This record gives sequence, structure tokens and C-alpha cells, in this order.
Amino acid sequence: MATQPKHAVLVLSLLMLLALGLPAQAQVTLGENLNMNMGGTLQFGYSGDYSNVAPSDHGITVGGNANLNGYYYNPNFVSFNVQPFYNQSRANSDFQSLFQTSGVSASTSIFGGSNFPGSVSYNLNHNSEGGYVLPGLENIVTSGDSQNLSVNWGVHVPDYPNISAHFANGSSTNSIFGTDADTTSHSDGFGVAVSHKLAGFNLNGGYQHNTVNAEIPGVLTGGTTDNLDTSNSSFNFGASHLLPLHGGFSAGFSRSDVSSDYNGGTYNGTIDTINSGAGFQPLRNLSLSVNAQYTDNLAGTIYQPIIGAGGEVPPALLESTTNSLGLTGQASYDWSMVLHFTASAAHVKQSVLGESLSSNVFQQMVNYGNTLKGGFLNVTTGITETTVNIADASSTLGFFENVSYNRPVHGWDLSGSFNYSRNTQTVLIAYTTSGYGYSGAIGRRLWGRSHWNFSASGVKSIFNNLPGSGTYSQTYSTALAMKLFSVSGSYQKGSGTSIITPTGLVPSPVPLPPSEALLVNGNSYSFGASTTAVHGLTFSASYSKAINETTGSSATSRNSTEVLWTMVQYRLRKVSIVGGYSKLNQGFSVTGQPPTTGSSFYVGISRWFNFF
Repeated sequence: MATQPKHAVLVLSLLMLLALGLPAQAQVTLGENLNMNMGGTLQFGYSGDYSNVAPSDHGITVGGNANLNGYYYNPNFVSFNVQPFYNQSRANSDFQSLFQTSGVSASTSIFGGSNFPGSVSYNLNHNSEGGYVLPGLENIVTSGDSQNLSVNWGVHVPDYPNISAHFANGSSTNSIFGTDADTTSHSDGFGVAVSHKLAGFNLNGGYQHNTVNAEIPGVLTGGTTDNLDTSNSSFNFGASHLLPLHGGFSAGFSRSDVSSDYNGGTYNGTIDTINSGAGFQPLRNLSLSVNAQYTDNLAGTIYQPIIGAGGEVPPALLESTTNSLGLTGQASYDWSMVLHFTASAAHVKQSVLGESLSSNVFQQMVNYGNTLKGGFLNVTTGITETTVNIADASSTLGFFENVSYNRPVHGWDLSGSFNYSRNTQTVLIAYTTSGYGYSGAIGRRLWGRSHWNFSASGVKSIFNNLPGSGTYSQTYSTALAMKLFSVSGSYQKGSGTSIITPTGLVPSPVPLPPSEALLVNGNSYSFGASTTAVHGLTFSASYSKAINETTGSSATSRNSTEVLWTMVQYRLRKVSIVGGYSKLNQGFSVTGQPPTTGSSFYVGISRWFNFF
């Protein structure tokens, strides 16, 4: 927000600094051991804020940023870097925020050249811009506060076990612009990792503990705010050893205790996983391997990353009793450095809700990569035969193809790739997936420093056993850059089923029941331009608009986000004159209220200083 005129004395002081400047010194040494450098920018100006839901606000604004770095005694002993900033926004700086953002970023390295290295970092942001993620689509704009603390330490004494420990603490509170819905999250984590080599064995182990407390808004689904508390503790142990014939083996065990409390109930689960494997290379171009893995909680394994991030997994998916045993053997052969053959066989047994399932999978794959017609061609094709012991079981053929090609043609840079899969086995025996993906790009240097490019990409993945499931996205973008002018544009389109988390939506790794699915569908486009036609004068602007629908079990919400910002800056040596305007319009039909509009402008002057 803008400061009040009572800060006139501070403004006059800044004017004197801007006019007179400060003498520059390369470095300051305090005593015999402390060395520091500091530079930064001071700025002042006039700004105003307007909204259709709040009174207007305007007045004199003071801000700036600094960068202080240095070391004590020696950079490998203690070094530090501190970067504070105040009242920074997209309209008057490079902090890329629609709001007046303040905060500090600090880090230090301790005993970096010793056997006991450590580091500490801290970040604090106030009134900063963020985004609530929609997969494959433009983010929903949020504003809020966040802070993160991270501490890392190690003990690396020769001939003794290496020990690394870490601690992390973070919290954030964000408001979804245009609603009264807040997303809050607080996380704590610490862990220890140990590794050692003993009698030819490479040993490793560790312990991790993470907790997340979050509030997940129901604005996208028409529901109420959900409170979620999750905890995840795990320890692991592993060993590996070299074997004859250029081989080696490894084995490991891990146990995770996962708990989650949410509005819909409570989940507590333990995940035990055992894995082992061995590999050999009897010939230079022949590799053989075999692997085995068992888990007594397959559902927990699938959803553990989402739960650990504070996601709300539907209870029906977590309470199912599952276990899985997988055995895989693989052989790879390279011929003439351009042709690669791979064959594998896998046997998987799973128990889901008391029903025993098993599958046998045989896969053959060929990869070819070589130069062709002045470019490089890479082709991969594979076929998979899967047999599952369920009712009306029969063998299913799966296919996978991938083709990519890159080549310059008479000054044009061309690249493209395409992949296709059908009836590909997933982590759950009862389901298979099909889909495709493509990407392509074309570019050319036009004249002088001018360059134009265009790119397109898309991906689609569906679960064959559940109509309407899966994800789909497309992206197209183009840009033209010239010596004094540049323009760009992009278009995105996406849809799919997701699981909600404090920071946004994540695609579901397995099919979701219709009653539990959160469907997302939408598109967005954006344009941008900038010019430096006059020496020292820069003008830039961008516009983006996104429209999407989110459908939950309670309601469907039609959402829109529209952002416009412009900035003009004139640099004269260390002084810059800056002006900018931004406008944000965002609305959600589920709230029953019209979209919220907020706009701001800024006109000011800034000067860069090398303080010492």
C-alpha cells in the first residue's frame, strides 16, 4: 500500500541522496577479518490503488532493495548474503509481483572448507504474488505471506561414516484474489542420512519426519474449507556390493508411518517396502539385470507423495487393503552404437480388498538413433503382451512408439517428436493407460539480431477402464525478437481429473471414482511486447486471460482471471524514472459475486548505489 504524506522528510532525504550520490568503494573491511560489499537501489514516487470492493488508496511511496554479501576470516570459514527489499512490484522493479511486496532473503555457509560444513537460509515475503496451480492451465492469482527456514549440517570425517542432517520450517498464508478464501500451510521437517563403506559394502540409512498442517479452500468445488493435518515418518536402510562380470547387487528396506486427519475422517497407515536387485555386464554391449520389490501397502505407496504435500486423498482410495510383489528381469544389447535392443519379463501379484490379482508382462523394445539427412533421428518402438488373471482374462497387446528429429534446413531450425502408447500397464494391475504426446518447434534467424520461433506441444493420457478419465493439454507459443522490439504470444488448453492440495491441483495417479473426482477444464492465452527504440528507454506490456471450470461433488464453478500490466522505464546512468500500471480481474461463479477488480499505478524515480 502507498505510504502517507507524513513521510515527506524521508522523501526529501532520498532526493538529496539521488542528487548527490554516495562515493563508491569496492569493499569494506572491519577489523582484520570481516569483509563486506553492499549495493542497492533507493526509490520514491507516487502510487494509487483502486478496487471495486475496497476504497481507493493513493500517496507517496518509498521503497528499495539491497544486496549485502561478505565473509569472515575466509570465504570457506563463514560467508553470508542478505537481500532485503521493500515496496517492490512489477510496476517499479524486477520483482514480478502485482502487489507491493516486501521481504528479505538471507543465507550463510559455515565451515565450508572443513569436515563439518553447514548452511542456513531464510526467506520472508510479505504481500507477494503467488499462484494456485491448475494442471496444464494458467494459475489462479493469490497474494499472501510466506517464510521458510532451512538448516543443513554435515559430518564428513575420513574413514568414518558420513552424516548429513537437515531441518526445515515453512509457513504460508495466501488469499485467492476475488474471494474470501484463504489457503494456509505450515510444514516442519527434519532428517538424518548416513553412509559408509565397510568391507567392500556401501551402506546407507536414514530417517525422515515431516508434518503439514493446512487449510484447503472449497471455493473451486463449492464446498467448505477443509482442515488437514498430515504426518509422515520413515526410515530406510540399504546395502550394495560389486560382483564379478562388471556387476553389482543392492538391497534395501524402508518403513513409513503415514497419518492424515481431515474433515472426512482419519487415515493411519504403515508402508513396508523391500527391494533387491542385481546386474551384470558380461560383454561390453550386453547388460543383464533382475529386480524384486514387495510392498504391503500399495495404495499408501501411490498416494504417499500427495499426502506428504498436504493433499486431500479421497478416503475410499486409502482404506483399501493392498499389497504388491513384483519380479522383473531385463536384457539390453547395443549393436553398432546406433541400435539398442531391450527385452524384459515381469510378474506382479497384488491383493486388493481381498481379491488376488496377478499379471505377466513381456516387453520387447528397439531404439535407433543416428544422423540422417543433416539432422539426427531417434526412433523407439516397443510391444508389450500382458496377461491378467481376472474374469474373462485374455492377453492384451500394448504398444509404444516415439519418434524425434532435429535438423537445420537452409537457415531454419526444425525439431519435432511424437509418442504413442496403447494398453500400457499401470501400477494397478486392473488398469491400463493409452495416450499420445507431441512437440514441435520451428525457428529462424531473419536479419541481423532478429529471430522468430514457434512451438507446439500436447499430451493426452486416459485410463482405458474408466471412460472420461485421464488428462489432456495443449500449448502453442510464438515469439519474434528484433534489435529494438519483441513480441510474444501463447495459448494453453487443458482438462482432466485432479486431487486438491494447499498449493493447487495435482493430476490423479490412478482412476478416481466419479463421486471423488475433481474435474478441471479450461483455456488461456497471453500476449507480450517490449521495445527499446530510444536509448535508455524501455517499454513493456503484457496481457493474459484464463477461463476454466472446476467441477466437484458439490458444485461447478466457472472461473476467470485477467491480468494487464505495463511499464515504462528511462535509465540515465545510475538514475531511473519509472512508471507503471497493472490491473487484475478475477472471479468465481460459485461465490455468487461479480468478479473482483484491482488496479494500481506508479510513477517514481530510483537510483542505484554502491554503498561499499
